[in-house]
Amino acid sequence: MASGADRISALPEDVLHQVLRFLPAQEVVRTCVLARRWRRVWRAVPALRFTGAKGWGSADRFVQFVDHLMHLWRAGGDFGAPLDSCEFDFDLDGFMRLLGGEQHASRWIREAVSQVRALRVRVVEEQEASPLSDNLHLVSQHLTRLELIGVAVNDSVVDFSGCPALVHLNMEDCDVFVQQILSPSLKHLRIASCYTSEYYRILISLPALVSLELIGFDQGRIPFLGSLPRLARAVAMLSDDCSDHCSRDRFDGCSSAESEACGGCYYYYGDPEDPEYGARCDRNNSIFLKGLSEATYLELSADSDVIVFNRDLRWCPTFTKLKTLLLNDWCLAADHNALICFLQHSPILEKLTIQLSKVPPYVMETEGIYKPVGHSVASDCLKMVEIRCADVDNRVHKILNTLTNYGIRLDQINIQHTSRIPGSGCFNFVCTGFS
Repeated sequence: MASGADRISALPEDVLHQVLRFLPAQEVVRTCVLARRWRRVWRAVPALRFTGAKGWGSADRFVQFVDHLMHLWRAGGDFGAPLDSCEFDFDLDGFMRLLGGEQHASRWIREAVSQVRALRVRVVEEQEASPLSDNLHLVSQHLTRLELIGVAVNDSVVDFSGCPALVHLNMEDCDVFVQQILSPSLKHLRIASCYTSEYYRILISLPALVSLELIGFDQGRIPFLGSLPRLARAVAMLSDDCSDHCSRDRFDGCSSAESEACGGCYYYYGDPEDPEYGARCDRNNSIFLKGLSEATYLELSADSDVIVFNRDLRWCPTFTKLKTLLLNDWCLAADHNALICFLQHSPILEKLTIQLSKVPPYVMETEGIYKPVGHSVASDCLKMVEIRCADVDNRVHKILNTLTNYGIRLDQINIQHTSRIPGSGCFNFVCTGFS
């Protein structure tokens, strides 16, 4: 800018507000010294981002700043816009470990949640302290989006009956040791890389839920799915770190004598010493698949030794609305028992995708739970089966054999695979169809 013109200040205020909302709160406030016009611009920014006590010299100065700024927005006055969103990011600054740090954070969250439409709380520390204290109950008529990263939550926190406008909930890397998630309005739920109990399952029974994502589960059980009458889309990706696996590689569960030595089976339906949870997890009913029966789109991926999907096939529902389905290697166990089950329980399925891992996983040599009915698929609507793989190996040929045995024509099947280009270190993407 050879002319020295201040082009940024010439921008419309609404554009400046959108830029400033991405800056930490202290940087937003400092813009008031740039020029006369800027004295009032920062006051109308509809978002606050607090990035922890690092760089403040002392935690007390950080607390005073946050208290003062929260008070200004709460009081209104000449502040030009109500708060739309608020973010607290405690990133390795030690604030949560300080005396009173947890109490300050809980108070700020309680104040923010009553005003904003979107709240994000992130804690990146190995610690027991949590900004969501044991007695914190979120109450807001405005909150529509809540994102929690790296925090511990309890039953009080996930009781959202006091947040009738809440639509989006995302929990990532959290300790989620709760009995149930309650919300009359929640439409989109994502739980990723979280830690849950090994001894009981979280009940998810949400009347308004439209989309569900369950990713990882680094420890503990996957949730027990209750009534989800409006569910349209669900993605479940389970790793072998979760507790839902049998040490004896049995889909139907260990015998009573064996199961005490196998934690995966002994606590599969909950803690036997907890009759309340035992009543919720019926041993003669589905844990997971039944709750997905209203979905139109499903992705179900798991490491090969995770048993919950296969064990649920005994009570597999009919997916009357399902149009798109993705499965991975887990469906190949027991002579493709799960694959056949889904084909015969999806009457309007249009697209099936089978995602194969690059290295063939260990597949349990056990009897399948599902007993096929005849040799036909349920869907006359099936347009395409897509097999994604690194190489066209023996697994692919076996899948082709199963699919054709159950009435799927070769011209309905596409194989997408990658092949290495000799001498280049690169891969070529190949799509093979049959005609």
